[in-house]
Amino acid sequence: MFDFRDVLDTNGLIARRRPNYERRDAQIAMAAEVDAAIRSRYNLAIEAGTGVGKSFAYLVPSILYVVEDQARAFKWERNSTNVQPTPGASPEDYDDLFVIDLIQSLEQDNEQDAHAHKEATRRVVVSTETISLQEQLFQKDVPFLNSILPFEFTVALAKGRSNYLCLRRFQHVIRGGASATLLDDSLQSELQRIAEWAEHTVDGSRSDLSPTPDGEIWNEISCEQGNCLGRKCKYYNDCFYQTAHRRLDEAHVIIVNHALLFSDLALRGAGGSILPNYDVLIFDEAHMIEQTAGEHMGVEITQYSVDYLLSRLYNSRSNKGLLVEETTATLWSKDRELFVEAQQLTDECRYRAENFFNALLNWIDEHPGTNGRIFDKNIVPNSLGEGLSMLFRALRRACDALEDPDRRQEYIAARSRVESMASALEDWLGQRAEGFVYWLEVSERRGKRRVSMNAAPIDVAVMLREKLFNVVPTVVATSATLALNATDLEAQARRWNASVDVRTVEPSQESDATRKAFEFFRRRVGMTGARARTVGSPFNYREQMLFIMPRGLELTEQECARRGMTTQERLECNERRFLSALSDYIEETDGGSFVLFTNAKQMRQTSEALQDLFARKNYPFFLQSSGQSRQTMLERFKCSDNGVLFGVDSFWQGVDVPGQALRNVIIVKFPFLTPNTPLTEARSEQILAQGGNAFRDYLLPTAIFKFKQGVGRLIRTKDDFGQVVLLDERVHRKSYGREFLKSLPDCRVRIDNFQ
Repeated sequence: MFDFRDVLDTNGLIARRRPNYERRDAQIAMAAEVDAAIRSRYNLAIEAGTGVGKSFAYLVPSILYVVEDQARAFKWERNSTNVQPTPGASPEDYDDLFVIDLIQSLEQDNEQDAHAHKEATRRVVVSTETISLQEQLFQKDVPFLNSILPFEFTVALAKGRSNYLCLRRFQHVIRGGASATLLDDSLQSELQRIAEWAEHTVDGSRSDLSPTPDGEIWNEISCEQGNCLGRKCKYYNDCFYQTAHRRLDEAHVIIVNHALLFSDLALRGAGGSILPNYDVLIFDEAHMIEQTAGEHMGVEITQYSVDYLLSRLYNSRSNKGLLVEETTATLWSKDRELFVEAQQLTDECRYRAENFFNALLNWIDEHPGTNGRIFDKNIVPNSLGEGLSMLFRALRRACDALEDPDRRQEYIAARSRVESMASALEDWLGQRAEGFVYWLEVSERRGKRRVSMNAAPIDVAVMLREKLFNVVPTVVATSATLALNATDLEAQARRWNASVDVRTVEPSQESDATRKAFEFFRRRVGMTGARARTVGSPFNYREQMLFIMPRGLELTEQECARRGMTTQERLECNERRFLSALSDYIEETDGGSFVLFTNAKQMRQTSEALQDLFARKNYPFFLQSSGQSRQTMLERFKCSDNGVLFGVDSFWQGVDVPGQALRNVIIVKFPFLTPNTPLTEARSEQILAQGGNAFRDYLLPTAIFKFKQGVGRLIRTKDDFGQVVLLDERVHRKSYGREFLKSLPDCRVRIDNFQ
C-alpha cells in the first residue's frame, strides 16, 4: 500500500517536485514512529531536533491515515521512473503528468471489500503553540502536500469564536445602535474601514484584516459566546463563524492552537465541544503543554476587567453603553424604569468594585513580606459579588421587557457576563477549585496600584490524563525539547535513523536512558504510558556551532574577603566585568546577536549601560518591552546585518531567524523559575509532600528545557554558523552545571578566562 516513504524518500513525491530534494534519515525515522503510533493506537512522545523536518514527518502519515481507503487502492513502485518531466514543463504540468500516471494505476476494490473498509470520517487535529507555526502549516505545508498527493482530503484552520466578525452585531453598530454608543468619535473612521473590508472578505476573521482592527471596536462587532441567535439569526447562512464551524465538521485535518484545544477539553467536560471528534492529536511545540494548560485552566480577575464589563453596560460620565438606548427609546414608562434601575445598579457596582479592590490592597499591606499567596478563604467581604448579583437580576427583568430578538440577545449575553464574573469572584474567594493555588498580584501604572486575583492548577497531569491521553486513541507529542540529557541518546538515534526498516517499525522496549530522559516531561503532563523516542538533528553542530563558557566573570565572597572588598564593591566589580564581557562578545561577531535575559529589570539596565557601544558601532538595537510587537522587532532584526536584540521569556523559544542575521546567542543566566512565586512554590511543596526533591525534580529540568530552547535559536538551517555564549558562572561552580552541558548538541566548546 502507498505509505509515507512514497512521499518522503529519495524517489518520492516531494523529490519529483523538488529536484534538489535530499532524503533525511531522521525525518523518515520520525514518520515511521508516528505512523506506527497512529495505526497501533498508542501515545508517543518524540523529540525531534532542529532540521529534522518534523512538520512533514507527522503530517504525511497523518494524512495517509485519513485517506487510507484511497491509498489502499494504489499500487505504485517507489522506484518507478516511467514519468519524467518534459523539457520546459512547469511544476503544474509536471504534477499533472505524475497524477495521471498514478490514476491510471488505480484499481478499484470490489463492492464487498469496499463495504468492509467503509468507515466513518477519520480526523486528525494538529495543535501548535505559536501563530507562526499554525500559519506555516495551514498556508504552506498542508497546501503543498495537497498539491502532490493523488488523494482527496480537506483541511481547516480552527479559531476561537471571537476571531470572527458577527454580521448581526456589526449591522446594529453601523445603524447607530447601542453598541455604537460605546465607541469614541475618533473610532468612526476605523469602523468605516471595517465596513469596506466586510464587503469583500471571504474569511471574515480578524487576521484577514490588515492592519489589525482596533480592539475596542472589535469587541462590539465580533462573535461572542452567549450572544448568538443560531439558526434564528437572519445572517445564519452567511455567518463567517458558522461557515468556519461547518468546515471543521467536514475536515480530515484540523489545525488549532493549544489554547483552543484546552478550551475544547474544558467544554467536553461540561457536555459541549468546539471541535468535532478526532482519532489522532498531534501536539507540536509540546514542551509548552503544561504551561499553556495551566494558564488556560486558571483564573485572573482584574479591576480593569470589572471596569470594562460595567462600562460596556453603562458609563454615566460619557452616557454611553448598552443600557443607554433603551432609556431614550419609546418605551412604556414602567419598562423604562427597569433600564434606569439597571443603570443605577451598574454605577453602584462600580463603587463597590473600587472598595473591593482597595480592600484587597489593604490586605496585602497588612501582610508584608509575603509573595501574595492566599491560604485562607474569604479574606475580604464579597460586596462586589453581591452588587453583581443584584445587577444580574435587574438585567434579567429588563431583558424580559424587550421584544426585538436582536436586542434581547445582547442583554442575554450581558447578563451572562455579569453572572460569570459574580461566580468567578465567589469561586476565588471561597477557593472552590481543589488542587489550585490562589494569589494576588500588584502592579503599578501611572502612579496607581492595581491588584489582580489569580488562581491556577498545581498539577495539570491528572486532568490531561483523564480527559485526553486516556480518551483519544493516539496522541503524538513532539518538540525539539522533550528529553533531558539527550546528548546521551544522539549517537543511538543516528544509528537507528539510518538502519531502521521504516515499513516494519514496531514498538520496542525502552532503554533506561530513554526512560530517564523522558520521565520529567511524561510525568508533568500526564503522558506516563506513552512510548518515547529521540531522533537527532541532521545538522553538523561540530562544524556549525561554537559554545563559549567564560570563567572568572564574578568574584566570589571568599575572593572579595581576601582582597578586603565590601559587598557593594564586589557587586560593582562583577557588574563591570559582566558589561565588559557582554560588549566583547557582541563585538566579536560584529552584532548579529540575541541577548537572552531572565529578568526584565536587568535587561533594561544593561541596555542603558551599552547605548554608547551600540551608537559607536552603529548596531541597530531592539529592546523587548520598548513598545514594538515581537513580530515587528524580529522582522527588523532579520533585515539588519548587525542588529542586537535584548529579550526575555518569549524570545527564548518559538523564534526563527535563519541565516547570518543571527550568528550569536548570548545567555545571561540559567533560566530558572523564581522559586518563591505562588505557583512555583505550590508545585515545589507538592513534590516535597510526595517524597521528591523540588530542585532536582522540577526547577532544574524546567530550566534545562528552556536553556535548550534558547540555544536552539542559533542553528536553524544546515548553512547557519555561529556561537552561543553562556555568561552564568554557575556552569563552572555548581554540580548541576554539567546537567545543562549534557543538553547541548555535539558542538565545539571554548572556555575564556577573565581572571
